[in-house]
Amino acid sequence: MNQPAHVHEDAVARAEFTDRWSKTLIGTPQIPTAHGFNLGVAAYTSLQFGPEQVHDDQEALYILSGIGEVRVAGKVIAARPGLAIYLPPGTPHASRRTGSEPLKVLYTHAPA
Repeated sequence: MNQPAHVHEDAVARAEFTDRWSKTLIGTPQIPTAHGFNLGVAAYTSLQFGPEQVHDDQEALYILSGIGEVRVAGKVIAARPGLAIYLPPGTPHASRRTGSEPLKVLYTHAPA
């Protein structure tokens, strides 16, 4: 059975990619969840769109800081703090920063 748990972003190692870094905070062996739910943060550091991501599950994004763009199924959406985006399963997407700071995103995945 899952128990309440907490973690600070600073305590989690980040995974490095060509266009971003990310940290899965919840939905890990340290903080398991039910039904495949997870939550994490990513910072898009590249001025160029990275490789498109496609997932079998549904994903939601929430822009925390920075200015950038998110390409969703070929459509480019201007991204700034406060924007929320829902991505159904199988939706290709990529992000990039357009400002001087990384585009920091809160993401969550859940089964469809």
